[in-house]
Amino acid sequence: MRYSVLFFFCFFCSCVVKTRQVLQIPRKDESGVIKLYFDREGALYPPDLRINPYYFYLEHLHKRKLAKYSNPEYATLETALTKYDSLSVLAIRQEYKLQDRDSMRLFLRMQDVVRKGIVADIERTQSQNSTRDLVLFIHGFNDPTPDAFYYSLRKNIEAHLKSKPVFVEVYWDGLTALGDNPVFTKIWSYAQSNSAKVGLGLRNILNKLNTNTRLTIVTHSLGASVATHALFNPGKWPERFQEELEREYHSENIATPKQKDIRIGMLAPAIQGIKVFDHIDYTIPENTAPTITRVVIGYNHFDYAVTKGGLFASYFGSTALGADDKGEVAKTMAAIKEINPKIKTVGVDFSLTKKIDSLNTKKLQRKSPYKQREHGLQFYQQNEHFIDFLSSLFD
Repeated sequence: MRYSVLFFFCFFCSCVVKTRQVLQIPRKDESGVIKLYFDREGALYPPDLRINPYYFYLEHLHKRKLAKYSNPEYATLETALTKYDSLSVLAIRQEYKLQDRDSMRLFLRMQDVVRKGIVADIERTQSQNSTRDLVLFIHGFNDPTPDAFYYSLRKNIEAHLKSKPVFVEVYWDGLTALGDNPVFTKIWSYAQSNSAKVGLGLRNILNKLNTNTRLTIVTHSLGASVATHALFNPGKWPERFQEELEREYHSENIATPKQKDIRIGMLAPAIQGIKVFDHIDYTIPENTAPTITRVVIGYNHFDYAVTKGGLFASYFGSTALGADDKGEVAKTMAAIKEINPKIKTVGVDFSLTKKIDSLNTKKLQRKSPYKQREHGLQFYQQNEHFIDFLSSLFD
């Protein structure tokens, strides 16, 4: 009961929360790791290019009318580079030797060059490491700095596999509430729509990789939405946004990846289950056989984020799969099996744990097993069921 009261209190307190864009800053290069940076439209940041933050997301501080809106049009890489940031545009022209006078054509050509460079980097790293294994990490909503979690994921996976695959870390604009409460505000709906666009941007890279690559995607929270849009066309959206994805973001024209062994493992997926995965065969071009071989779902009946206080997992932007609300996990796995019996499906329950490292020290006074209420990726890695998750995904 107290969680329900707290949830409604959060609702009324959160009405003033505004969306904050995330300006991606390139991280330090690491051996065997490729790092991709996407804005909220699914556009790729050019490597080593510093975008002027004023033109990206601070401009609204000086325009009262625009400050009323939560997802301003100018807070995108495309707008910054085609309308405002002339210094960065000049740097792009010099770096990539592009001569187009039209700023939009220049931006599109730059995106194409960056994509080709990323694909070449991935395949070169695979060749250097003598491996066909590629493991992608995709973080979720309200997680602008997942670097430490990605690092621990790499170490855990390397220890489990006893080998070193090539890793790809995806950094995307899942928006951030900057410590404010995001419950029931537009920031969540905007983050969800961002995830679809970023997924299509990621698809435009994965579909260019060698089909013999063994592709494994590990997601946390809303990262599951990015991954599913990269692999197929989910049909969960309202008609208006679905048409926007088709018309403006070319979801019907961007070929889906065709690697022979694609696996996806989702930790606390903040998405619907059945409505997403009953389109797992909706690949592009249409009627081409999907190549997903394994779907692993790490769910939690007590995670405060995906359960939305314990009562609203299926509402207000459904996160039913991560909460296993009303048996969503079993229903989803059954739907996948009905479409393609060859796909291996596994559910891993993270609800209870023998040890807990909680932000709430009062929970340490209770007897084991503890309910895992925390949503952060580090808590899922510390849970003893994480080894079952890795085994289900990789073995």
